[in-house]
Amino acid sequence: ITVDPCKQDLDQGHGKTLQARYYFNKYAKVCEQFDYRGIDGNRNNFESLQECQQQCPGLKTNPSLHDEKNLCRGTLSSHILLKITKVLFVLFQLYNSTGDRCHQLLNIGLGNAFLQRWHFNTNSKHCEPFIYRGLQGNENNFLNQNDCQMTCFVNPCAAGEPYQIQGNTMQCSPAKPSMCPNGYYCHIGAEPQTTVCCGNACEQQVDQGQGNYQLQRWYWNIASQRCMPFVYAGLKGTQNNFLNQEICDRTCYAFENPCLSGKPQQGVNNRPLCSSTYNNCAITHWCHIGAVPQTTVCCPGKGRAVCKLPLAFGSGDANLKRWYFDQNILNCIPFSYGGMHGNQNNFLTQQQSGNPEMDSNGRIKICSKSLNSCSSTFWCHIGAQLQTTLCCPDRGNFYLESTACQLPLAIGHGGANLQRWYFNNNIHKCVPFIYDGLHGNQNNFLTQQECEQTCPVFVNPCASGEAQMGRGERPQQCISHNQCANGYWCHVGAVSQTTVCCPGRVMNSAAQGYAICQQPVTAGMGNANLQRWYYDVNTRQCLSFTYHGTMGNENNFISKKACQLTCPAYVNVCPQGIPLLEISTNQPRLCAFGENSCGPKYWCHLGLVPSEYQCCPGTETNSSACKMPLSVGIGGAPASPVNRWYYDAAASTCKTFEYNGRKGNQNNFISEADCAATCTVFVNPCDRTVTLPLQTCSNSEACPSGTYCHYGSTSQTTICCPFEGNRCSQPMARGIGSGSLQRWYYNSMKGICEMFTYNGIHGNANNFLSKENCEIACRINPCPDGQPFSTSNSVYQVCVASTLYINGCPNGYWCNPGSNSFTTVCCPGAVNNPCNLPMVVGEGNEKLQRYYYDAMARVCRVFTYHGMKGNQNNFLSQTACQLRCRPLENPCIGQPATTTAGQILFCSAINKEVCPVNFWCHIGSTPETSVCCPGATNPCSVPLSPGSGNADLSRWYYSADDRECLPFQYNGIRGNQNNFLSQMECSRTCPEQLCLLSIDKGACSEHQTRYAFDRQQNQCISFEYTGCGGNLNNFRSLVDCISTCGQLGF
Repeated sequence: ITVDPCKQDLDQGHGKTLQARYYFNKYAKVCEQFDYRGIDGNRNNFESLQECQQQCPGLKTNPSLHDEKNLCRGTLSSHILLKITKVLFVLFQLYNSTGDRCHQLLNIGLGNAFLQRWHFNTNSKHCEPFIYRGLQGNENNFLNQNDCQMTCFVNPCAAGEPYQIQGNTMQCSPAKPSMCPNGYYCHIGAEPQTTVCCGNACEQQVDQGQGNYQLQRWYWNIASQRCMPFVYAGLKGTQNNFLNQEICDRTCYAFENPCLSGKPQQGVNNRPLCSSTYNNCAITHWCHIGAVPQTTVCCPGKGRAVCKLPLAFGSGDANLKRWYFDQNILNCIPFSYGGMHGNQNNFLTQQQSGNPEMDSNGRIKICSKSLNSCSSTFWCHIGAQLQTTLCCPDRGNFYLESTACQLPLAIGHGGANLQRWYFNNNIHKCVPFIYDGLHGNQNNFLTQQECEQTCPVFVNPCASGEAQMGRGERPQQCISHNQCANGYWCHVGAVSQTTVCCPGRVMNSAAQGYAICQQPVTAGMGNANLQRWYYDVNTRQCLSFTYHGTMGNENNFISKKACQLTCPAYVNVCPQGIPLLEISTNQPRLCAFGENSCGPKYWCHLGLVPSEYQCCPGTETNSSACKMPLSVGIGGAPASPVNRWYYDAAASTCKTFEYNGRKGNQNNFISEADCAATCTVFVNPCDRTVTLPLQTCSNSEACPSGTYCHYGSTSQTTICCPFEGNRCSQPMARGIGSGSLQRWYYNSMKGICEMFTYNGIHGNANNFLSKENCEIACRINPCPDGQPFSTSNSVYQVCVASTLYINGCPNGYWCNPGSNSFTTVCCPGAVNNPCNLPMVVGEGNEKLQRYYYDAMARVCRVFTYHGMKGNQNNFLSQTACQLRCRPLENPCIGQPATTTAGQILFCSAINKEVCPVNFWCHIGSTPETSVCCPGATNPCSVPLSPGSGNADLSRWYYSADDRECLPFQYNGIRGNQNNFLSQMECSRTCPEQLCLLSIDKGACSEHQTRYAFDRQQNQCISFEYTGCGGNLNNFRSLVDCISTCGQLGF
């Protein structure tokens, strides 16, 4: 049954991935976006909006979507949904009010929707757009900017609060701007709510204020139209109060109004809001480019039909070359502009007058994000379709992408509902918005990544995560840790923007080991050069360093005093690290030699005064201290240097030295007895006198010529000892001492290496750790006669000995199969037929299982070989012996199967199927007797056959008399098929075979009731047995028949 996907409900599926997909909302009759989780779901799932709309048409869209004369901007369904949303929104406001909605924090809500909404920002005092996800949220959520501004008061003043009468904001109008009192002017906003009296610092009276301070300040003198100095008392006063003349001049300069009607928009401190390179005018104002900066201002009355305005030469003496669009001839015409009082149909260049850029053929130039073909004074507008993706003129030179980030949000017109990103200059972040498709600006990016790569997003000064966010989603600024949330600390940067609450605050107390003070000094990143202080854990002092402004840690203090108030200070006598501190006092733990009062991983520093007997980090003062060099330490202790003892590892003796008191090491003893009790004084383990310094050795560190490595029971007695002559000819020497070490020596009388027990010291050079080392050093000759074959460099040639063959020797030599590579060498005197040689056990200490050929008995027998001085009648396996000394015996009754090449066909218990038809696999005692024999038959129907030979193998056969599998001893060859390796194999084979036999009454004349399995009836039945003959399908009782054949089914 085919399911209509357009009638299915939304199913997001499951999984961990999120993919943007579209589904048809059968209730709203429109295609909407949702997050698909990657697995399952249903067919109401489309990869693009176009695919969804083609599959599920829904409500028809208005064909005049982009016609300015058409009042209905969206689809009919969108209009209905908007009405429903507004009704629900009003009901939500009536029944869910929780107080002043304008002061609630921004809450984007939950869900998959992408709705353009507005909220009131209490920090900026403005209504700002945001994307609402459709569910939950709060009351600070308006359908449009006008609703927000009608509900929440927006302060339009650049500085200070608007003028109020009895708590109510005083409104003015363009018709009566003189309503505002002295020191205020009428701010003409876009609506009555923002048309109020704002303070003008330059028009207020100078006021010295109150207090006892004498601060040099500046004020604007209206009469003389210039800035003049005055003395400010420190409190009260008016806004006409500036820190220096420059700020005063920049704020209060006078200018002639160049606007055709109304007053220009004023920025903070009357700073310009636009120029030929940027435009920060309000949406109700346009940028008038005058002859000088004073006449380049934001004028009121911005219109959309700019190109329909008449030519306006303006007034003034500037004589500026400009361009205007002539509606009659539909072309841009140059004219001379007087500099003031013109209109918006006034462009700096011919290209700026608003038409899309044309190519050389007079056609509109098309562009794309991947291929920006626009000229330098145009920018690529990415619309909803190809026709609206073209090169637009740049009225403010915002073709520089980084400058475009200063533009305000422009959601445009057209109802295209495109997801875009813009840079919010207030919070320095990239924010999503819905673009309507037409009349936007360059602050419009397809992705968040593109926006962040272009615009200066907030630079996070924190090294361990994102800064704490405060009201309005701005980073929480601070001056102390108390202003930060739990887990955050106040990072003091070079400017207020980087002085914010950073994550990763650590607790700083004695219990936590002063964690802040243990952090390493971090110069951070950036271009700042700030003098700061940090606590040095090695010197226990507060030291200065240069901080670059960001990415630091908490071990960063504004002053040395602040550092000292946070981190402890005391005398550190340890050579490395800090002493072990008592938790209760935060002071070093005191100790004494030999008392083990420091605990693991600490050692007791023996100072000159009791307070400097401190537990220092490092290995304990034990034998490891004896390996440390002499350290006289440094001075500074409140006592004179004293005589101490240290262990001289080179001479293996305790010696005196003068200790200065601090920063020494563990090789420092108060008395010689303490030194000798800790470190081992040298005892010569050699049988001859040695010279100092001693040279240690090991398996990897060889001794020089004339010496050998004496391996004692300790590292102190494992040194290079001198010797003379041939060490292999020296007698065995057990030495003296209390050791019991297993060693090897070369017995020159026997010519072999033998084991002995060494006592530990005063042995000789004929002393080896292993038999292999002995044989390497003394070149054992395993041959019974003569010397082994040697290579050109006088090294015995090693041969190959395996379980099947022995090879690798030149003519006239044979391979002695020894226990290792030193005794498996080529010996002289090879014979052609080793099978006639007698068995020789040889010499040595080995016990190797070998085989020899007994010529009298004509069999291969096992014997024990001692490793050397044997002969060629010596084989590693019985197979090797048999292959060399006797022909293969035929295990079959008849000739075994052969391959096409005439070779005997071998088989095994795991590959019996290799045997051809009419042959069966005979499993013998060896691989050579496991062959395919002729005469395959029913194994259960043949009698027991023990065979011949002397293998004595445990096997099983099927007894027709007992009707069960029984064990027997198989002699190895010439048996039959009633021969199984296990009882399981026998039982599995025979019952199944005999039950398939036909019922046979036999060949005699008796009448005995027996039972057999009837294949036709598929059950056990009775029959008369004549007493002889018949077959195995013959049971004495019904129970026997059922127990044997009852499980079969055919």
